[in-house]
Amino acid sequence: MKIELTVAYVGFGGNIGDGEYFYSYSPNVIMVTKKDTDLNFVFSSATNEHFQMLEIVTTDANNQFGKGTKSADNRSIVVKDTNTNDQLTMVSIIVKDKSRDKLISCDPQVLNVQDIDP
Repeated sequence: MKIELTVAYVGFGGNIGDGEYFYSYSPNVIMVTKKDTDLNFVFSSATNEHFQMLEIVTTDANNQFGKGTKSADNRSIVVKDTNTNDQLTMVSIIVKDKSRDKLISCDPQVLNVQDIDP
């Protein structure tokens, strides 16, 4: 499942990093309905090249998520979601703004539901 992350430096009025940054995910609601789904978090084409994905962290207490694998250029992270338990999981993609030497947390929720036909 491809999940696009858009990140931008906005100075003020943003939704993360003391309002200096804006981020959004597409799709907005990440709903996993199939077992053993690869979640491929990628930067959108609107995201400047000076942003890098450093790590993925989750609140997963049921071992639904494997360890994330970063691309060589740090523009994407893939993680396997086994989806064997219905649950809502907080996920954080740690992003570095190389031009300002700042770290920000872009945190979608992942909804695991096994028996729903989307």
